Amino acid sequence: MVNIKHMKAFIAVASELHFTRAAEKVCLTQPALSSLIQQLEQDFGIQLIRRHTRQVELTEAGENFRATAEKLVADFEQAIYDVKTYKSIRRGRVSIAAVPSVCQYFLPDVLKRFNDTYPDIQLQVVDSAGQDILDALQDKRIDFGITYTQTNKELEAAPLFQDALVVVCQRQHAFSQCNKVKWEDLCDEKLIAMDKGTTIRTLIDGIALTKNMKLDIVLEPRLMPTAIAYAEAGVGVTILPSLGIEKSLPESLVAIPLGSPEISREISVIRRRNSALSPAAKTLYSFIFEANNPALK
Repeated sequence: MVNIKHMKAFIAVASELHFTRAAEKVCLTQPALSSLIQQLEQDFGIQLIRRHTRQVELTEAGENFRATAEKLVADFEQAIYDVKTYKSIRRGRVSIAAVPSVCQYFLPDVLKRFNDTYPDIQLQVVDSAGQDILDALQDKRIDFGITYTQTNKELEAAPLFQDALVVVCQRQHAFSQCNKVKWEDLCDEKLIAMDKGTTIRTLIDGIALTKNMKLDIVLEPRLMPTAIAYAEAGVGVTILPSLGIEKSLPESLVAIPLGSPEISREISVIRRRNSALSPAAKTLYSFIFEANNPALK
């Protein structure tokens, strides 16, 4: 039966492409290493390593298996590390991803407080589009994500807060005199829309399709500060999430609610179902919800 020794042996050979050096690397004799590789290939029923008189190379199957083997070993070693060092959650590693608006306006204070409390826990935080976050969760590359609410048989969501869409434009624009902008009002405007694949763009395209509207999209930035800069330059108006947006706008710009219909997004912490968080990840998870509920602090 395949075990972690087989994986480590294969990785060593794949790295060194030399059985003697690989055996030294994993502290085995060359015959013992060769035996492990043979057992692995027999169990899989496919050749992973091609041996020549003076050359060792991976087969196509071996090349494809290498990344999987490295991840399995890394996960195994991390799990052992977790058991040994997470007793007081003073050490560890947490990887999360969040949509840009959350990264820019909500997470900084949370991460600062978490880092001050647990300075030895390594944090990896990636700002990503919504679908990228779901993909990272499915691939187990992150502990949890913060994005618009989505659930399925593999993912579950814990609601965090609501976020609405607003129109951002120059103060001298006619919209600045309105209490609310209607979607139909955007048909005659040059629109700075976020890039395809972002959650905001998905919402915009969905409403436009529902209302049979043709929008004049002139630019498609991926980052919100870029969209704000374009709007400030007078290139057009842009649609952004309300979360923290007013704090980031220069004096020359205003944000007006977008209605008919008003589009609000429920932002949630998304995680894999039936998968326990590490103590460090569980603690950051708690910090996030405490930050959104001052009474819990």
